[in-house]
Parts: sequence; C-alpha cells; structure tokens
Amino acid sequence: MPASGKLFHRIRIHLQPDEVRIPIQTAAAVLMAYFATSFMETEEVSWGVFSALFVVQASIGGTIGAALGRIAGAVLGAVIAVALVMLLGVGGWGKLAALLAGVGLMSFMAAKWPDLAYGLVTVTIITVAPDFHVIEGAFRKVLAIAIGSTCGMIAAFAIIPVRARRTEQEYLATVLRGCGAHVLECTACLVHDRQDKDRKTLDTIQHSIERARLMAREARIEERTPAMGFSPFSRTLGPEIERFAYTLTLVDRFSDKPISETLCRDHKEALLKLAGTVKACLDRIADAVEDGKSCEDVDDVWDVYKAFETRVSASLKQSQLPDDDKEQMASIKRAYSSVLSSLADLACQAQERREQRDARP
Repeated sequence: MPASGKLFHRIRIHLQPDEVRIPIQTAAAVLMAYFATSFMETEEVSWGVFSALFVVQASIGGTIGAALGRIAGAVLGAVIAVALVMLLGVGGWGKLAALLAGVGLMSFMAAKWPDLAYGLVTVTIITVAPDFHVIEGAFRKVLAIAIGSTCGMIAAFAIIPVRARRTEQEYLATVLRGCGAHVLECTACLVHDRQDKDRKTLDTIQHSIERARLMAREARIEERTPAMGFSPFSRTLGPEIERFAYTLTLVDRFSDKPISETLCRDHKEALLKLAGTVKACLDRIADAVEDGKSCEDVDDVWDVYKAFETRVSASLKQSQLPDDDKEQMASIKRAYSSVLSSLADLACQAQERREQRDARP
C-alpha cells in the first residue's frame, strides 16, 4: 500500500468511532441543509436545519430509517393538522379542539409506529400557528423537513460511511471475547486466584448484545434498499451467540463457591488450562466473525476437556474425598461439558454461514 494510502487508512481509523464520526456527519448534514433550503423563507430554513440535526445515526441503515420516518411523520402530521384546521377553524374553541384531536390522533399513531413520532411536532405547530395559506404553509414545512432529512442521508453515505451489518459483526465479536474473559475470570475465582468477578465484563457482554440487536434491525433497512447499492446479506450469528452467552450462567454459578484446597491442589492447573483454551477458541471465533473469515474447528479445546474429564473421574473414585467435593467437581465437569457443546455448535454455525456466503453468486 502506498504511503498516501496508509495515511488515509490511519486517518479513517481515527475518525471511525461514533463519538468522532457522528458529529462530523451531523455538522456536514446541517451545512448541506442550510444551503439546500436557502431559497426558502427563514422559518423553513430552520425546519430543514433542525431536521438534519437529529437524523444522523450510528449506521447508514439507522440514518435511512430515521430520515424516512421523520419525513413520513411530518407528512402525516401536516395532513392531519391541515384537515382539522380547515374543519374546525383557526380561532377560539375550534383551535383548541383541533389541537387536542390532532395531538391525540398523532400520539396514537406514534405509539403504534414510533418512527412517525416527528408528526407530533408538525401537527402541533401547524395547528397552533397556521400560516395564512394553510395548505401552502404546511407544504413548505414538509418540503424543508424532507430536504433536511435527505441531507442527513447524504452525509451518512458520503462521509465516513458505516454499514450496520459490519458494526453488528464487531459487537458480536466483542460479545465472544467478553465471554472468553468471563470464563477465565470465573475459573480464577474457583481456584482462589481471584477474590471477586469483574461485573464490568458481564455489563460489556449485555451492552454489546443490545447494540448488536439494534444494528441487526438497521442492517435490514440497508438490505431493503438495493437501489442504493446494498445487496442482501446472509443471516449473521446474532441469535446463536446470544444463546451461547446465556450458557455462561452455568460457569458463573459454579464459581460462586471456590473449590477446597485439596481439589485446588489436584485440579487447579487443569482448570486454568481448560479456561484458557476456551478463551483462545472464543477469540478465534470472534476474529472470524469480525473479519468474515472461515472459522477453525474446536478440536483442541475438546482434547483439553477430555484430559480434564479423565482426571476428574479418577479423582471422584477416591473414597477419601468428602461428598461435597465430589458433587462440586461433578457439577463443574457437567457445566464445562455444556459450555463446550454450545461452543462446538457455535463454531459449526459460523463455518456454515461463511460457506453460504461464499456460495452466493
């Protein structure tokens, strides 16, 4: 890669985070909206700029959804307001009745279809302060809103564009890496290497799952717009990764009570090796999900588990072990077996998704 290309790549990486990219896109959208509506009256210019201000989202799909929802809501709110003003009048009790009816009807629609919530703004403004030419004034406001929202979409496409599906994959990879770290933390607590588990890891896993769900919805918006250059994408591993994350409750539960000193002396090394292998395997799957590459098998983690299982089975046959220790080790073995079964299924699903994607024409 030439030096100029490397420099551009580094600059793009630094501008990619949401807290940097979204303000840049928003500022560009507002600037475009200001010049695009400059032929209109000052009031309409403000409507256009205000619309562009809140349209830009974390991905192209999110921006498209927000912009189309704002335009649709503005049109619907304007139609309702104009109809009520012409029916009930612009003064006295007629205005009050029109306001209550318009806000009530639009609130009902916004509750059913949240994307239309911006219609509450247009129905209120047009009803409370209608122009002398009601229909013409409403049309100008809707036009300004449409121009501002379109400027937001243009900014999302033209300036550091981010695909929702790509962002979803990054969040899913974060979930898998967090799961690996949590398994290692729980095992360290189990063998007395840690006093407490870091709940921040679980918070990161849950936050990343929620963000991945949001990105999945926004990705579906992108994939419904083939005219904009997007093509359908094969289903990702979101549901499978969520199910795997929930199996970690087994690991979390058995680590609440550390094993005895006798068990720790006999099995600490094997448990830490097993947890480390699971984490390494999850990191590999996370890299495959994030980069869209083939996923390796998980034979190595099964080999480590079989050695651990053999060691535990031999230990359980010792009659001098207390019953509580035997029961705890049996529970740990079953918990790890369940986690590894889910891990193997996840790796298989990741490989199948990759093969389906490669098979597409």
